[in-house]
Amino acid sequence: MTVSQSESVTPYAARRFGRRARPRLVGVYAGAGGWAAPPEPGRLTRESAVELIALGYTMVRVRWRWRTHEIILRRYLGR
Repeated sequence: MTVSQSESVTPYAARRFGRRARPRLVGVYAGAGGWAAPPEPGRLTRESAVELIALGYTMVRVRWRWRTHEIILRRYLGR
């Protein structure tokens, strides 16, 4: 997987973290497999969310500033 370093921010991310936010991926979730480390370190962007869904992940844990957040990928993309 190639996690894009694009500056693409979804409306969900802008509301939750701010327009300049680029939360760092710290975990991914696939129902049967549970929580795991991300396939490749990077930032959560629109492109990386689409790639993670294609790999079968449904949720992510991201770190922004001093907090960890769990985000449903489809909600992040506004679907």
